[in-house]
Amino acid sequence: MIAIVTGASSGMGREFFKKLDQNENLDEIWVIARRANRLEELKEQAKTPVRVIACDLTDGESIKNYKALLEKEQPQIKILVNCSGYGKFGHSDVISLEDSLGMIDLNCKALVSITDVALPYIEKNSHVV
Repeated sequence: MIAIVTGASSGMGREFFKKLDQNENLDEIWVIARRANRLEELKEQAKTPVRVIACDLTDGESIKNYKALLEKEQPQIKILVNCSGYGKFGHSDVISLEDSLGMIDLNCKALVSITDVALPYIEKNSHVV
């Protein structure tokens, strides 16, 4: 049984990782984020084996690679935590269109993609956060 945590390099994703590592009986935790060096730091600190998956979830090729990894490994996903995301705050005239679309791509499209690709490996009594 594994857990997968997106956005694990910082913020809520990192905190979810720490709680899972401390409180869950898992065979492995897969951590996903763009910054491999921060994910490697988690791996060094963890009591649970960690698989580092450094990728940009707004890139369609990264989602394809994630799907291929799941197909190859056929894991039993006990917990999927979707914490990848970011927010820009302010009036619409301050936030660029590029930033707005980037938030949609990561906060919405990537979340749906990661969940959809993982669903065949999520069994009864598992959790998606």
